[in-house]
This record gives sequence, structure tokens and C-alpha cells, in this order.
Amino acid sequence: MIEYVVFFGLIIVGIVFFVLDLRRPQTQTILVDQERLKCESPIERHLYDTLRILGYYVQTQVPCGKYRIDLALPVYKIAIECDGKAYHSTPEQKAHDRRKDAYLRKNGWKVLRFSGRMIYQDLPKVIAQIEKEIQN
Repeated sequence: MIEYVVFFGLIIVGIVFFVLDLRRPQTQTILVDQERLKCESPIERHLYDTLRILGYYVQTQVPCGKYRIDLALPVYKIAIECDGKAYHSTPEQKAHDRRKDAYLRKNGWKVLRFSGRMIYQDLPKVIAQIEKEIQN
């Protein structure tokens, strides 16, 4: 008889806790990748997502003097520039990119530049080139 009382007592306690849990306000935790939010273009986001999936720590829009690095692998001092055709095709823009690359190299960064076309159409080659630079 005592076993029945204990059994049903435990069932009732379980039901009470279940009902109390249902009445508790539900909060959802939404994790937001702050670095991803700073990406300024779809090609940056695409490469950023791929590098994160592969387990790399990636920072975005990293300041370096008067310049900003699109994507950086700070552990390896690798600066990755994602060049969209609209912003990197005129002679003036290309000259600016050369000055930026020289400045970054002078400050200890290894600089890699990839076009949007290369990022979208040959991502394995892009990743292989980044990983090759990591090995050096």
C-alpha cells in the first residue's frame, strides 16, 4: 500500500512541476554573430561563412591605420580582401588597392586578394590558397 502512495505522490509532484514550468515565461536565446554583421558585401559574407565553418577565427573590417581589412585571420596575420567588380576595377581603385596592400605588408600582414567571381565560382581554390598561406 505504501508503494502506491509513494508512486502516485511522485506522479503528482511531477505533474505540478510540469505545469509550473509551462507557466514560466519562455525566453529564447538568439545568438548573433557580431563579426558577420560587419561584413559589407555578399562576397565577404560568403567567404566569412566558409572560413568559420572550417573552424577559423575570422574578424571583419579590422582597422589598420587609415585602412580596413575586409576579413582577417589575426592568428596568422593574414588580411583577405574581397574585391567586387564595381569597387575594384578602375585604375584609381586599383592604385588605391596597391597602396593599401603595401601598407598592410609594411605592418606585418600577409595580403590575399580574391575577386567576387573567384569566391563564388572557385571557392575550393580560394580556400586552398588561404590554407597554403597559413602553412607558410
